[in-house]
Amino acid sequence: MKQHKGRVVLDYALIFAGNLAYASAVVTFIRPAEVIIGGVGGAAQMIEHLTGFLPMGMMVILLNLPLFLISFKSMGRQFLIRTAAATVASSLMIDFLTPYIADWHITEDKLLSVLYGGVLMGLGLGTVFSRGATTGGSDIIAKMITRKRPHISLGRVNLTINAAVIIAAAFVYRSPEAALYAVVVQYVSATVIDMLLSGMDHASAALIVTHKPEEMADAILNEVHRGCTGLDARGMYTNSPVTTLIVAARSHEISRLKAAAQRVDPSSFMIFLNAREVLGLGFKSVGG
Repeated sequence: MKQHKGRVVLDYALIFAGNLAYASAVVTFIRPAEVIIGGVGGAAQMIEHLTGFLPMGMMVILLNLPLFLISFKSMGRQFLIRTAAATVASSLMIDFLTPYIADWHITEDKLLSVLYGGVLMGLGLGTVFSRGATTGGSDIIAKMITRKRPHISLGRVNLTINAAVIIAAAFVYRSPEAALYAVVVQYVSATVIDMLLSGMDHASAALIVTHKPEEMADAILNEVHRGCTGLDARGMYTNSPVTTLIVAARSHEISRLKAAAQRVDPSSFMIFLNAREVLGLGFKSVGG
């Protein structure tokens, strides 16, 4: 019970930290550069720009209310509570921070603002997503889609959904350049989100087709310090039995792997694939 409570406290602490990073990105870099962030946040920016009716944060909360109801039916109570908490927190932080840091003018370079804002925003959103919440708006829709189709990138789904808002912003602000910069923000933040959620511990998967599987496996184990899995196969051109060894290795181990394979069996056939994430002994644990 204590462990569960500690995990919940950690989750909400990280959600708070992620929201702070997100709000700081919007207030410090994105809005001063007059760039739209996309999604409901971008819609709130445009409404604030056109009407001045409510500050951006409060408008975000108002626009998210119907989406909360949708997510409750499809995603469940826990997701709704965490998302509502994250959305309210990030929205209030934006309105609270605006009077204090909006005039800092860290840089007058619009491209630097877009790049650093996108990175900081991606770090914030990625942290929030990793704790089972979103900041509302298009994030809710993206989360629902990726839950049903986990092979689809969460960041790329967000990028697609936000496109409509970005296009609309070009007309509202009468600046195609603002829309172009907004695309850069979305791309950078989506890339950072994917790095956080999928891991930055990139590796390679090697497929080695060989007639000397035992010797090859020993060389890989002793020289590269990696295990491998052998699959019986048949060379269709020669119609002879072969073994395909599957090896996961880090980038700095590839040269040793190639040298070992070439030495043991010069006629071996090697295919190297980029592995987005590797879980298991010698790499990341499933929970890490």
